[in-house]
Amino acid sequence: MPRQKTIRLTTAQAILRYFAAQHTRRDGRERPLIGGVFGIFGHGNASGFGHALATGAGGLTYHQGKSEQAMVHAAIGYARAHNLASTLAVTASIGPASTNLVTGAGTATLNRVPVLLLPGDVFASRRQGPILQGLEMAGSYDMTVNDTLRPVSRFFDRITRPEQIIHSLPHATAALLDHGQAGAVTVAVCQDVEGEAFDFPLALFETRVHDLERLAPSESVLAAAAERVRTARKPIIIAGGGVRYAEAEASLAALSNACGIPVVESFAGRGAGREASLNAGGIGFIGSPAANELATEADLVLAVGTRLSDTLTGSHTLFQNPDVSFVALNLAERDLCKMGALALRADARAGLDGLAAALEGHTAPAEWRDRADRAIVRHVARVGEIVGAEKPRMTGYEAVAEIKDAARREDRVVFSSSTAIGQAHTIWDSRSDASVDMEYGFSCMGYEIPAALGAAMAGTVKGRILALIGDGTFLMGNTTEIVTAIQEGLAFTIVVVVNRGWQCIRGHQLGSYGEEFGTQFRRREGNARNLTGETLAIDYVANARSLGADGVDVHSRAELRAALERARRTDRPFLIAAHVEDAPLPIESGAWWEFGIPQADAPEGLRETRAAFEVAAAKHRWFV
Repeated sequence: MPRQKTIRLTTAQAILRYFAAQHTRRDGRERPLIGGVFGIFGHGNASGFGHALATGAGGLTYHQGKSEQAMVHAAIGYARAHNLASTLAVTASIGPASTNLVTGAGTATLNRVPVLLLPGDVFASRRQGPILQGLEMAGSYDMTVNDTLRPVSRFFDRITRPEQIIHSLPHATAALLDHGQAGAVTVAVCQDVEGEAFDFPLALFETRVHDLERLAPSESVLAAAAERVRTARKPIIIAGGGVRYAEAEASLAALSNACGIPVVESFAGRGAGREASLNAGGIGFIGSPAANELATEADLVLAVGTRLSDTLTGSHTLFQNPDVSFVALNLAERDLCKMGALALRADARAGLDGLAAALEGHTAPAEWRDRADRAIVRHVARVGEIVGAEKPRMTGYEAVAEIKDAARREDRVVFSSSTAIGQAHTIWDSRSDASVDMEYGFSCMGYEIPAALGAAMAGTVKGRILALIGDGTFLMGNTTEIVTAIQEGLAFTIVVVVNRGWQCIRGHQLGSYGEEFGTQFRRREGNARNLTGETLAIDYVANARSLGADGVDVHSRAELRAALERARRTDRPFLIAAHVEDAPLPIESGAWWEFGIPQADAPEGLRETRAAFEVAAAKHRWFV
């Protein structure tokens, strides 16, 4: 028997060389599975993965991050810009560095976005005694800080011998390719093993092209789903992120337009229905009243590529038609069983195309189509009326409206948890406005700037990329990826909405118990429990300039418009500090979301708030 051909590499070199050889192909387009490696080096990965990257293992490009969490968020932004067909790897040291990956990993896994994490780990030899930044647990010697990544990873393995990667890496790859259950894939490598050499089979590093095949729906379930649509009097389609990742926008529009079925969009699915004429906008607690009116009345909900989180379903209070039923079109098994739905497991494009063929010649009742059209026209007119009435001092929602109007269709605007994302989800018109990346699955503050960086690195966005964040998020960090963008020669716009605190949560507090606590950027007065003194003056533009970016402060809509145009012409990151008055968008979504109300008598009026809460909560329904 001939001897198997081998090549001697360190474990870290072998891992990078293996992943560099993996490619994806969908609809004839081939891409590298791993488009590069972000890394910050410490004692746990500097001489292992650092050495491997320095020697050019696999030819993967190295990118220098400034925050471990931000590196993962940049990888998510990159993967989303590639519709999950390509992503980035992230390497960090053991200790605080690897635990800093947890938030990013949670964001990736909850949103089903593939990222590859390569943290260093303890010494497999255990010769050293307690190691630097190691976790000592009384009841377990094989637990390390990297175990914090287990619950937020789609796949986790710890490599304690070089040859283990021969079996581990194909499983890690399979997890990255499973778009129905994607997320963070963590391969933690003991730091002595990273540099340990082994004679690996040469075949392990052969180029492999993984076809991202479109799973076709079951014919019998497809027929059953089509029959439900045919008999429905008030059907709607909820378009989730799965529509975008499957590049199924045209298929969604074809089904909606041919059958006269209104489309509403989740946060991740914003823009998925941009070619659907009956697009009612964002659904849920902070969505469009047009979308929520239709959802309340719907007797059939076709949920495509969405997790149906509680903010979208109104904590199971939004869908009030007593005869409502659901059809779930999804790749993820766990999403197919929600809301008592008929489970149609398929790729979004294949499933939508199949439904369109099965429903050829069918249209929803004319009165329902007219009902949807009137709701959309009314909402668009209301938005125009509100944002057209300029306030003496620019409000937060006016700033969002100016960004919406200034952004071109080929641009990309990144949002995450903030007052602004709710305002945008309400007023954004997918049919005409720029595409958006709304991170509301994990609702992770600090996603915006790294995600904009990742999208710029992907090179798939034809227009300008803009990240919109609140001042509270800016102060929480990840802003130093501005430096990374300058190193990489990348440009995008950052708009900081300066409203002097975490106003979204302040609004929740005022609505739940009538007082604000701990959400304003103020000085302390005497021994007061809360911060009630003068508001802090923070120079966000100076901060950006100190990192190498350019920027400007604006206080009016005209100044913001001019600054956005100026930013478009720059070749480096440009920060606009938009100073606004905090004012609620005067559009009620018509949906209710369960936000805990204390069962207490103080402060005054809390009992009335609790009573109103219980009336709304009584609309909760079980869907089985």
